[in-house]
Amino acid sequence: MAARPLDVLGAPGWGEVDARGSVRPGSGEWTLDWWVGASDRWHRASQEAAVRQSEVGAGAVVETRMKVPDGDAVQRVWAVAAGGGPAVAVVEVGNEAATAFAVALVVQAPGAVLSVDSSGVVVGGQPVLAWDRLPAGAAVGPGAVEALLEVEGGATPALDAKGRDVAAVVWPLPHTARLAVSASLGRGLVPAPSDLPDAEAVVRGWQAHLDRGARIEVPDEGLARRIDRNRRRWLGHTGRMETLDTAELCELSVRLDHHGYHDDAELVLDEIAARWTTEAPTERLTAFTVHHDLTGDQEAAVRLVEAVAEAVEAAARNGAELPVEPVERFLLAAGQNRAAQDLRRLNLTSSEPSNEGLRAELVADHGDTLDLAPGFRTAWRGGPLAVYDLPTRFGLVSYAVRWHGLRPALLWELDSRSDQIPATVRASALDESWSSQEPTGETLLAAPQ
Repeated sequence: MAARPLDVLGAPGWGEVDARGSVRPGSGEWTLDWWVGASDRWHRASQEAAVRQSEVGAGAVVETRMKVPDGDAVQRVWAVAAGGGPAVAVVEVGNEAATAFAVALVVQAPGAVLSVDSSGVVVGGQPVLAWDRLPAGAAVGPGAVEALLEVEGGATPALDAKGRDVAAVVWPLPHTARLAVSASLGRGLVPAPSDLPDAEAVVRGWQAHLDRGARIEVPDEGLARRIDRNRRRWLGHTGRMETLDTAELCELSVRLDHHGYHDDAELVLDEIAARWTTEAPTERLTAFTVHHDLTGDQEAAVRLVEAVAEAVEAAARNGAELPVEPVERFLLAAGQNRAAQDLRRLNLTSSEPSNEGLRAELVADHGDTLDLAPGFRTAWRGGPLAVYDLPTRFGLVSYAVRWHGLRPALLWELDSRSDQIPATVRASALDESWSSQEPTGETLLAAPQ
């Protein structure tokens, strides 16, 4: 299983959680593992077979459960923006077993000097771990893991330890109790976990961010969860654009725009424009023109027109395809009428309009036609489908499909932009014979064959 991302909006830094609950910052400078000392032995999450993982709140919180005698040890990890500082991960371990156990957190940073005091762990002079509750004991250096075995038996706490490569810290955890620490995903001071939002607040916060985009209701719970999870990851990637290449940035911008996150997409477009690369000219032009076609943002067009001109030049030089008509619309909106005329004289090969993924199943907006649910799945028959404020070339569209026996009823509303031509509304996958020129209406379509 691939590692799950730990992203935040509005703070530098990011990290990930692997399938066993090991936490690692994006820099890869250290890892944080968790162990549980139960009545039988020490259980190391990275090596135990009885470990399972799930996501809460579209992946905003990653939960890892490890089987121990008489129940589970449950780790939850989430990331937050910490008061103007770097992103911080909160790592919480709860005791859902019938008896008490010990929790050990092990920081590994090969080749680095680590130290532990009463407030946290420092790696190479940089604070990486902080807590509110004083540990029962700690050890630093290559023998630190072995020293854990002594702590549960009543060893004297060693909270001013210094060594290389690894640091281990241990706490007793009674039945139903929880322990939380905070781990820096960037560089800077690490707030104590009590000063940071809890898991429920983080889930609510991410839901508020997701609600900024188009709302999509599908009759498939698994798909609905994937939609929210993917959207959260796309939004999270805007905080670590330096890790993406130009083509990946272009794909990210298009996906954000397709789902209504235009302000976030514009941040990505500014990053693409700032790179001044000759790579991926088709992808760059697609990203710029999709944003313009879905928003009609003339100010953004003026600001980004130089980057578009450079990408056109690169495409012509390399013989690459490009979205000719969308680029022409972009140039005209930016007041570059002469450039738009010159574009036609270049006789460049035109690429097909970009429309892939879930959006391609929900809407198609080519030419003068707005096709609703063109990729309607057979498995969706009989179930409710609804889309609210999905951006299209013609404006925001909302529609719903409800069922009257075998016949689908379609309700639609198109909030047309003033700069767009009227659209012919269709629902080809539901009833190929039906169309309407009205921006708003409802109709009972023919039963599917």
